[in-house]
Amino acid sequence: MANYYDFSSSNVNILMVLMDKSNSMEPDEDNVRKCAKGFVKSFSNFSEKGSIAASICQFSDSFYPDDFKRIDNLKINYSIDGGTAIYYSIVKGAEHLNNYVKEVIRRTKCNPKVTFLLLSDGEPCHDKMSIGDAKEAIKKLNIAKVNTIFIPFRDAISSEFGKRLGFKVTRKVDNSDELINFFEEDLPASVKLQSKSYKPLGANFFSKAVGANSTSKEYSHTTEQVLEDNSWIEDL
Repeated sequence: MANYYDFSSSNVNILMVLMDKSNSMEPDEDNVRKCAKGFVKSFSNFSEKGSIAASICQFSDSFYPDDFKRIDNLKINYSIDGGTAIYYSIVKGAEHLNNYVKEVIRRTKCNPKVTFLLLSDGEPCHDKMSIGDAKEAIKKLNIAKVNTIFIPFRDAISSEFGKRLGFKVTRKVDNSDELINFFEEDLPASVKLQSKSYKPLGANFFSKAVGANSTSKEYSHTTEQVLEDNSWIEDL
């Protein structure tokens, strides 16, 4: 299936989820599939779904891209294998996102609001690149006013890891129930709020959309960079 470009309005929103599929995710293999289905279902009756494109990419020893689709048409084939090449996958994921966004701008003449989200349950293992490479890729996304979000899952990885890399938002998810709640409630609520905002939500991506009944813990974030223009990132 080709990338999605037939947006229903000029209010274009783009989401890329980079999902860990390394061996340590095996206990939650079925839960991830459930999360993906619940996430897509949450947009079935959303009036602005035609203006939101999303891609669920995956990584283990390498980076596995997927096309950008209309958000209510997403599908995921998720299977476990390999190590945790986070740094390499951040760099390649940012390139994948960058290429799509530039084509969207060329075709639509619109400046989309863009979100890059990474979920992992462990720090790098068998990586092909360095922390410096990953930090540079995240820095460029931040400069372009992309919402950069890191989701550390379970105990083997801390919120500090995402902060060191420069993610604007770090949101800890501790267990399977919180993971399901995050993808079926918290993330959809924030994506919908972002779709109605005139500017990228940045460090406030979750703060207005997540209600008091959420089972996910409070997130922490770094200071949001604010720019005066809407320029997109240079090639990585």
